[in-house]
Amino acid sequence: MHWAMETAKRLIEENPNLETFVCASGISPSGQVHIGNFREILTTYFVIKSLESLGKKTRFIFSWDDYDRFRKVPEDVLESFSEHIGKPYSEVPDPFGCHESYAAHYEAQFETTLKAFGITPEFIYQSEAYQRGRYLEDIREALIKRREIYDIQMQFKTQTWNEVSRERSYPITLYCRNCGKDDVLRMVYDDTYDTLEYHCSCGHHEITELESFNRIKLNWKIDWSMRWRKECVVFEPGGRDHSSRNGSFTVASKISNQIFNYKPPHYMPYEFIGLKGNKTKMSSSTGLVITPDELLKVYPKEIILYLFAKYKNTDAFDIGLDDDVIRLYTEFERHLKRFKEHKIDDERLRTIMMLSSAEQSTLDREPKFSLIASTLPLVNFNINVLYRLFSRTIDQDMETFKVKCAKATYWIRNWHQERAIQINEKFNAAFYSSLNAPEKKWVKAFVELIVSFKGSDEALIGEIYEIVQANTANERKKMQKRFFEVIYQLVLGQKSGPNIAILVEVVGVHRLRHLLVPKKITYVESSHMRVS
Repeated sequence: MHWAMETAKRLIEENPNLETFVCASGISPSGQVHIGNFREILTTYFVIKSLESLGKKTRFIFSWDDYDRFRKVPEDVLESFSEHIGKPYSEVPDPFGCHESYAAHYEAQFETTLKAFGITPEFIYQSEAYQRGRYLEDIREALIKRREIYDIQMQFKTQTWNEVSRERSYPITLYCRNCGKDDVLRMVYDDTYDTLEYHCSCGHHEITELESFNRIKLNWKIDWSMRWRKECVVFEPGGRDHSSRNGSFTVASKISNQIFNYKPPHYMPYEFIGLKGNKTKMSSSTGLVITPDELLKVYPKEIILYLFAKYKNTDAFDIGLDDDVIRLYTEFERHLKRFKEHKIDDERLRTIMMLSSAEQSTLDREPKFSLIASTLPLVNFNINVLYRLFSRTIDQDMETFKVKCAKATYWIRNWHQERAIQINEKFNAAFYSSLNAPEKKWVKAFVELIVSFKGSDEALIGEIYEIVQANTANERKKMQKRFFEVIYQLVLGQKSGPNIAILVEVVGVHRLRHLLVPKKITYVESSHMRVS
C-alpha cells in the first residue's frame, strides 16, 4: 500500500467521528521555494487526495510564515538588503520592485506555480493573522505560562536550568515599533495589568497594553504547536531536520500537550531532495536551488507529481536533468498506457498514478517524448517540420504537440546540450577506415536497402535488422548494437540517435548515401527511394 493511502486510512481509524480532516503545511518565504520545500506541500497534498478518494471531507491549509524574521540576504539579492535583517519578511521591501514586500514577491511566485499543478490550498498569511490579533489570546496564554515553556525547552538542551534565565525567558519575538527589528535588549510582561515593557537596541523604550500591541510573534516551536490547536490540525509533515529524537517536532509536541492541551497531529518526516551531481543541500539563501517552476519547463505536472509520489517519504533522492529526463518520461508513458487500460494490478502503482492525476494526461499519445527529443535537433528545432514528418503516426493536435516540443527544446538547450546533435557535414573517412570488413559490408547493405526500399517504416526496420546475421541470438544482438553505432557515428558523430527509420526520413537517402560510403562506391537509386 502507498504511504499516503496508508496514512489516510490511519487518520480515519484514529478519528472515526471527525467531519473534516485538516492537513497542514507551511514555509517561510525566505527566497525562491525550491523542490526540497516542495516536498513539504506534496506530502500533505498526497494525503489530502488519498483522504478524498476514501470519501472524506478535507481542509488543506498552507501557512506562509511571513512574520518570521529576515535572517540572511540570498545570493540573488543586493547585499545592501542586510540593513533589513531582523525585520519580518512582510516588512522588507521587494528587492525586485514588483510587489509590496519581500514576502509578497516569493509568495506570489510560488502560488502561481501551485495553480499550474492544480493544487489550491487555503493560504494563511501569518503576518496578517498576527497583526490583526487572531492569536492574541494564545500569546497571552504563552506569556503567562512562559516559565513552564522554559522548563519544557530546557529538557532538550545541554545548558543547565537557571532561575535567572527562567525569569528572563520569553517565548515571543517582538518587533520594535520604532526600528521595526527584533533586536530587543530586555522585555517584561506584567500579567496583572496585561502590559508589556521593552527596551530596543535602537534606543526605543515602550510600555504598552498587550491588547493594543500587534508586533509580537510566538517563537517557532511555540508558534507551531499553538497553530495546531487553532486550526484543529490532524496531519502535518516536516523535514528530517525537524524530526530527530530531540528535534522541533518532539519539543513542539510536548508544548502542545502540556501548554495548549492539544493532542499533536499525526506527523510524517520526509527526507531531503538533492540535485544530481551536487552534494550540497538546496537552500534559498545560498541560491543553490531548482524550483518547481523550472521543472515545469521540462516536464508536465503529472510527471513531476509521479516522481515525488513514487518514493517513500523516508527516501532521499536526487533529481537529474541529464538523460534521466528521457528515462522518467519513458517510464511514466509506459505506466500511463496500462493505467488507462486498467491493466495495473499493483495497488501501490495504481495509487501513484492516481496521485499524479494521470487520468488527465495525454502523454500516452504518439509521438513519445524520447522520439521528439532525439529528432528535434536534426530539424533545427523546427516544430512545423517535425509535425509534418510525424504526420502519418501522430496522435495529438498541434497545440499539444507544441507543448511537448517546447519542453524538449528547453531541456536540451538549457540542461543537456549534449543532446543537441547535428548531422555530419561530410563523410567521416577516418572513422570509416577504422571499420573492419564485416562492418563495412553492413554499411554497404544498409545503403543499398534504403536506396531501393519502397515499403512502410515498420517493414524497413525489419529489413534493416536482417542485415546483421549471427550463429546465436546473443551474438546477433551484440552485433546489431554495433551496427547501429556505426551508422549513428557516420551520420551524427555519436553512438546513438533516433529510430533508424526516422533518421532516414529526416536526413534523406541522398545525403545518407554520401555520409555512409566513400564516393567511389555508387548506387542506382530506385524511383521509390525515400527523400526528405
